[in-house]
Amino acid sequence: MENLPLHYWVYLGVIAVAMAWIAIKGLRAADQSRRRLSGLAILLLAATALWLGAPLAAQHIASPFLQGIVQDLGRVFGVTWWLILGLLIWVGLERFVWRGLDKRGVLVPKLLKDVVRALVAILSLFGIVSAAFDQPLTGMLAASGVIAVVIGFAMQSTLADLFSGIAINIERPYRVGHWIQIDNALTGQVVEINWRATRLRTADGNTVVMPNSKLAAAQIVNFDEPAPLYRASLQVPLDARVPPGHAKEALVAAALKSMRVLTSPPPFVETKEIRDASVLYEVRYWVDSYADDTAIRDEVATSVWYALDAAGISPGQPLRTDPGLAERVLEHVDLFREVPAEMRARVAAASRREIFHAGDEVVRQGEDDRSLFVVARGVFEVSLSANGVRRAVARLGTGDFFGEMSLLTGEARSASVVALCDTIALEISAEALAPLLQSDPEFARRLGEVVLDRRQMNDAALRAMTPAARRTAKRDQVDAFLARMRAYFGID
Repeated sequence: MENLPLHYWVYLGVIAVAMAWIAIKGLRAADQSRRRLSGLAILLLAATALWLGAPLAAQHIASPFLQGIVQDLGRVFGVTWWLILGLLIWVGLERFVWRGLDKRGVLVPKLLKDVVRALVAILSLFGIVSAAFDQPLTGMLAASGVIAVVIGFAMQSTLADLFSGIAINIERPYRVGHWIQIDNALTGQVVEINWRATRLRTADGNTVVMPNSKLAAAQIVNFDEPAPLYRASLQVPLDARVPPGHAKEALVAAALKSMRVLTSPPPFVETKEIRDASVLYEVRYWVDSYADDTAIRDEVATSVWYALDAAGISPGQPLRTDPGLAERVLEHVDLFREVPAEMRARVAAASRREIFHAGDEVVRQGEDDRSLFVVARGVFEVSLSANGVRRAVARLGTGDFFGEMSLLTGEARSASVVALCDTIALEISAEALAPLLQSDPEFARRLGEVVLDRRQMNDAALRAMTPAARRTAKRDQVDAFLARMRAYFGID
């Protein structure tokens, strides 16, 4: 060893000082990843000293056998050096690049991380093979380039999907969870973006796998960008003799009936086309997400039918004027649906038509009032106040009613009701209903059953009962309700 040249000892000394400095820095670091990096750096320097020093040491060894052993150890140290280098780059990228970008709010796609890691692994593999067989790295890279060209021709479509996937992850035209439409045909929710394809789930629950290369060349509509709000529409043909203002008011109110239709931005109606005997209207409304489109469209379409039917309008048919609005509306009300027609006509005749504008408070929680309101046209919002906080709980449209407990038992209002748009309601007073309750005891019982059914829809205790126990509890509650109602109206 004393025959080794001076520059070799200088070389070892520099490496030893570097290792000591890195070790001191690593021990002082509080971050575990920094200590891990320091350890890998020390191992890399040690492997460097052993790998590059082995040939110098072999030159000063007289025995051929020992020279072969030292040269073989040099190859082992070379393989170890490339392995440690790959691990060092891997951990360094995670600590300084990916984590640093995350702290700055830059979301790095998983696919990009996988590609970079694969490149590091391939580079380490080439270095390991070069060190193990004493082959120059440049020659191996040149040979691998020829092989890569051959493989590239054989895997054109797969490579196109791969690079398209990288471009998609960098540009991020959509993300996992977004609803997208491809070429105005296929619509689905993104559930996975991998190396080769994007996986979608359609509204029917089917899974569709789309190659990334096709998506890169397709026209994509993202329903969740720049905001998840989605504007849906529903086309309704009406008779040309229906006044446009009347038709638009009814359609806007029908859309607002759904609690999942947003009030801001508000729904609106456009006249799309005028035909020979009809006019095509389009109801446009906003929802929180495209995922709710199908269910809300069903709610809006159902509400439109009831609103038009109560107003005497059928889609594509002439305007009906008989019977009157009040009587037609009562046909859709649970309280009066089973009542004989002549009795329902008497209630309609005794009712009073009231007009409310957007923002008008019809009833207020806690107040004493003695009227039942039936919605003829428009939408009301029901809200409850607790601890100074008001919370919307329901929306009432054509055929719905409120105020029945105050009318039938004299209780104070249990909720507040506000008009969301220009509305028409039928007000039925206790004086108008008293003659019917006096003359028909069964009518009073039907009213009690309907009111209690409505109250018990969200009663968890009642749902937990057996059917027989539920019927018994309902009968007892109806009897108690009837006793209160008879006492309030003075009915024997």
